[in-house]
Amino acid sequence: MEGECIAMLIDSVNYYEMHAEDFVASTLNVEMSKLYAEFEKYLNSGCKIMDLGCGSGRDSKYFIDKGYNVVAIDPSPTMCEKTKVLSGVTTYTLKAEELAFEDEFNAVWACASLLHVAREDQIIVFRKICYALKQGGIFYCSWKCGNQNRLEKGRYFTDFDEQYLNRVLADVPELQLIRSWVTTDVRFDYSEQKWLNVLLRKVIK
Repeated sequence: MEGECIAMLIDSVNYYEMHAEDFVASTLNVEMSKLYAEFEKYLNSGCKIMDLGCGSGRDSKYFIDKGYNVVAIDPSPTMCEKTKVLSGVTTYTLKAEELAFEDEFNAVWACASLLHVAREDQIIVFRKICYALKQGGIFYCSWKCGNQNRLEKGRYFTDFDEQYLNRVLADVPELQLIRSWVTTDVRFDYSEQKWLNVLLRKVIK
């Protein structure tokens, strides 16, 4: 099973390598203001943000332009380069499963990125993100709504629902749920797609 999951992840990375221009064109100008506003309610000026799964660099550019300190991470070398060119932030070509930061970030932004992590690795990644956060740090993440593991157009997806989110959080008690809510995809061609959005805080000890 482990080998199968690695192969699926490789397929997903290859998808972004092969379709980088189309992906950037379809996501760069997506309206994100409501999600940004919800995230920023919990941020302080100049705080350090990890943009995990940075893709085109759209979000990194927004955050750096707002005066935050941003580090961008993506498993796709091409996406990292796109982000660096667009935003000028430091980038690392890493999978979420390879994170090794500790007590470094005030916030982690993982918008539509952990959905490519295999289901059996979600708890591991949550723990790594928790380690990377400072006490009281904020973590935003989102997945397509559902309860399936699936391949779609050359990419692997882990869908999330509230029930599975609660199972994951039960294993990572250091992360406290602030709120979760469902939104509709703002892209015209995906208007029927629902997303589970989640805001978490690392418990202050």
